[in-house]
Amino acid sequence: MSELIEKQPSVSWVAGEERKTPKGTSIGGTRPNSYWVTRLTEEETDSETWQLEDYLEKIYKELTPKFASFASFHESGGRLELYVSLYGARNFGLIFSPDLLSRFGAANIELQLDIYPEQ
Repeated sequence: MSELIEKQPSVSWVAGEERKTPKGTSIGGTRPNSYWVTRLTEEETDSETWQLEDYLEKIYKELTPKFASFASFHESGGRLELYVSLYGARNFGLIFSPDLLSRFGAANIELQLDIYPEQ
């Protein structure tokens, strides 16, 4: 995945490896699946800098040249998920165009939004 995305993971493991905490302490058993995650932004950003809809479009365009490689990744049982954490001090809305959603869908890229309201 590192070669495919051209980024290094912040966390990763391979199916069958021993389960360990981030500090390397064994917690017993083996990993049932492989996992790889990286940040797509260098730091947190806000809606005054980037609208999420525009940033997703940017990410899609960056990933487009890699779609042929994604096909073999998916055929091997892999799942590619674009995970977005959102934090808000008040309610907010997002509108994703049908075109953008269908392009992510056609590329077999799942979009997950994890929303954290300020409390």
